[in-house]
Amino acid sequence: MKLINLLRIFTLGTVSAVTAAERKPLSYISKPAGTYVPPKTSDTTTLLDFIKSRSDLTTLAEVLDGSAGFTEAFDTVPTWNFTIFAPSNAAFEKNTGQYFSTFLPTPKGKWWLGNLVQHHYVPNSQLLTSVFNETATRIQTGSYLYVGMQVKDGQVWLNDVAAVTDGDLRVTNTRRETVHERIRRLAALRILAKQIDTSPTAFE
Repeated sequence: MKLINLLRIFTLGTVSAVTAAERKPLSYISKPAGTYVPPKTSDTTTLLDFIKSRSDLTTLAEVLDGSAGFTEAFDTVPTWNFTIFAPSNAAFEKNTGQYFSTFLPTPKGKWWLGNLVQHHYVPNSQLLTSVFNETATRIQTGSYLYVGMQVKDGQVWLNDVAAVTDGDLRVTNTRRETVHERIRRLAALRILAKQIDTSPTAFE
């Protein structure tokens, strides 16, 4: 009897080990078939629709596709207001450097990429460019990081390094989008730079 119980435990342990080994560490689980998709009417433009419609945001569209859950989240119609600072293709080309060519393809790199997207998202707020002036202001993003906002020479700047090139763009009747030419200098980016043994100035 004891031998049978031991064999059952051994078999269970073997099956569990094989199941766990089928997926690489830090990799995403495949989306199950039949997953619920919120309804979307044809006259609605979601954030994902907006990003895919612009030729200057193709890199951002690829980034969203590589981070689990973001395409589904950005393709829904939320009932709350928000603002997103969308990095343009030029921003990725000028400021990501070695990060995209070495760290991004790794599982941990994709995980960190989701954090980077959240750094550019401000929930529950419509931040129109008209509300900012020459007085320095701080806003809080979805990842709880603070970003400085200030108007200089008639243009809105983020953290003194990223200029808003196109603002107050409607996605639906309750949301706004802005596009800026540089990715902001953020703590997470500096951490990533250290992990790939690259100078943080690569992002400046």
